[in-house]
Amino acid sequence: MNEQYTLEELVKLADTIGNLNDISNLIVQLYDLNNDRGLELILNLAMSDFGGITYKAEFQNISIIGSLYWGIKGVRKLGQKAIANGGYRAMNNVTLLLSYISSKSLNNFPYSNYNLENVKRLELTSDKYKTEEWIIAAKETLVEVVKSVEKEDAFPIGIVQNLSFPINKLAQEHIFAALIARWFNINLHGLTNYIELVNSIGKPEIDYQNFLKSNPYILEPFHAQIWSKPRFGEDLVPDFLIQSMDNSYTVVEIEQPDFKIITSAGELSAKTTHAKRQAMDFRDWAINNNLYATQRFKEIYRPFCLIVIGRESDLNKMQIKRLKQENESTQGVLKIVGFDWLFNRAKSTFDNLIKFGFDRDTFKETIDEKNAKS
Repeated sequence: MNEQYTLEELVKLADTIGNLNDISNLIVQLYDLNNDRGLELILNLAMSDFGGITYKAEFQNISIIGSLYWGIKGVRKLGQKAIANGGYRAMNNVTLLLSYISSKSLNNFPYSNYNLENVKRLELTSDKYKTEEWIIAAKETLVEVVKSVEKEDAFPIGIVQNLSFPINKLAQEHIFAALIARWFNINLHGLTNYIELVNSIGKPEIDYQNFLKSNPYILEPFHAQIWSKPRFGEDLVPDFLIQSMDNSYTVVEIEQPDFKIITSAGELSAKTTHAKRQAMDFRDWAINNNLYATQRFKEIYRPFCLIVIGRESDLNKMQIKRLKQENESTQGVLKIVGFDWLFNRAKSTFDNLIKFGFDRDTFKETIDEKNAKS
């Protein structure tokens, strides 16, 4: 029968295949292609409802783990496919697999010991799946999938259900950690779009204002509140005001990435000087009108000032040194940064969330230097 159909047709007809061995044999044929076409067909099979009447978890999961044949690329493509699909079953199955990889528990995945050829070929007990490259890819993809699904729901059922069943404890904790990351809204896709915008030429300031307004974690990853264009009295309107978790405040004045931060002579540019003067006016107003200001912004007094202008990557060594000196001279009061500095800080936050945030011991104990391994 298989000789009568192309592989594409067989994947579409998968819901008519009656047993796991037939599905497994089809997956092996896709392995043998060992190219992007094979991976795409595996992913189509992984998203199949296999008839859609009953929850054929075994059919779906042996297809989903088939994506691992393509290595890290397969992991990331699986996440992208699940996001594009958006279905309950896809999210449930994919996040479960990713959590087992990210927690180094793949050998305990419920379908890893199936005596099927496509499963055996993957050698799921291999230590290669426990390498940092695999762990990071799985964590990043897990966060991206969890963040994308059912955005209007605080607790998306397709993912939360994985916390309700007695799955591997470490895998369960990683799903929970991804749900926590979902609240902070930090994501690689948004960061990629941001740096592309920053590196574009000739965009108006309003484009950057609107992007940061829609992605406030770039301004401050762990903020309490952020106001866009808050009014300070009658005439003063900063671009943003950030309230941090400790009730400290930061006034943000943004310009454009195309503007120079430092001149070739090592002086602050006219645009930077103007933005600095504006920010200090906002700070002075909050200090001099504190009784009124605190009625709107609880406990605001001496807000820190952040000037965002230009790109630090465009600076030469002399200009970098001068910017550092300038910021040291106003330490605790005002800081001048490039738009790419915001990207680097948010990206570092995301990277450390991936590296440390999935281990709950990170937040409940310190490192004992005497007993730390060298």
